[in-house]
Amino acid sequence: MMGSSEPFLHDILRPGLDIVFVGAAPSLHSARIGHWYAGPTNRFYSLLYRAGFTPRTLLPEEDSTLPEYGIGLTCLFPYLCSSANHLLPEPDDAVRATVTGKLMRYAPRIICYNGKDVYRMHIGRECPDWGEQPGIIGVAKVFVVHSSSARADRWGAERLALYRELRALRDALRQEDQHDSA
Repeated sequence: MMGSSEPFLHDILRPGLDIVFVGAAPSLHSARIGHWYAGPTNRFYSLLYRAGFTPRTLLPEEDSTLPEYGIGLTCLFPYLCSSANHLLPEPDDAVRATVTGKLMRYAPRIICYNGKDVYRMHIGRECPDWGEQPGIIGVAKVFVVHSSSARADRWGAERLALYRELRALRDALRQEDQHDSA
């Protein structure tokens, strides 16, 4: 684990996003090249494509284009990078409040945690199951997927199914918004 006085990666956030993915901290590879989910074995961009969020598999260097697809990115520890979440410190109330404040300010339709451990680190309790969670944060529904790390490849089919379920939830919320504004 390495630390810095400057964030290794900057949030990719703006108002009106469909989904904000929350991670724990940049990987060592992502911190080194300055792009989200850039590890050569990370499946994030492939999962987005295979679940129908993007028209092709984006490159990590294209992470700044994610808002065009309604997607934003943030993490709990932007000033740390790590090869594994269990090496990170337990977030304190200030870290949790900072992330919650960002999520409330940008108010996406859905907040998606990239792993149950990230959910636990932010929410402060164990995640009971995968997929949509009870309750909301601000106006956002809460969803949890298997980590996009290659360490979670043993759940490959289930992970892709969760990303597809996430897309279906996004599509349903978009339709509700269109119906409400008509």
